[in-house]
Amino acid sequence: MPGYSVDRFPDLSAEDRDEYTCSICQQIFDTPVTTTCCLQTFCEDCIIKWLKTNTTCPYDRKPLTRKGLSQSPRIIVNTLGRFKIECDYWEVGCRKVIKLSDLPQHTVNCRYKLTNCSICVPKSEDQILAECRRHLSAPELISNKINADMTDKTLAIIRQQLREQNTIYEVCKEVVNQMELKYGSAWTCTADWAVKA
Repeated sequence: MPGYSVDRFPDLSAEDRDEYTCSICQQIFDTPVTTTCCLQTFCEDCIIKWLKTNTTCPYDRKPLTRKGLSQSPRIIVNTLGRFKIECDYWEVGCRKVIKLSDLPQHTVNCRYKLTNCSICVPKSEDQILAECRRHLSAPELISNKINADMTDKTLAIIRQQLREQNTIYEVCKEVVNQMELKYGSAWTCTADWAVKA
């Protein structure tokens, strides 16, 4: 994987951008490694990919193999870890800006993380349309981890929105908005990422 897009670092100075950019992918280092020939730093994936088709360092053109790579100095790794980066799910609604060192843990727990529905299976277009018609005529919650009051509120919102013949997007948006107003952070929706995109 190439490095992190420089656009994801809102507070990055021009000096830090130049100092911590991989010269192969032109992005901020991801898993930096340093060459022994010229002490140049690259993203690990970038330099390994480079060495699959080249036998020289991309910086000084001296001979280089994987054995000529070492872990980058701790100061580089620690400095990178302090940089503030936008969440991986920024494009779908998460507005967290966190330290790069905290990104892996945040990504695992981010409420905007895209997940596959355990109920969905590949279906033909006809099957999908038939299911949509059935669900639109009598909406029901197939699976949830919310209490009865929240379930009733969700279904009431959906029924009202469907009576108004809103699109699925509008229905989801209204469910999210009304549930957040009533329950705040005690309620989250896996459809929430699609609504805020």
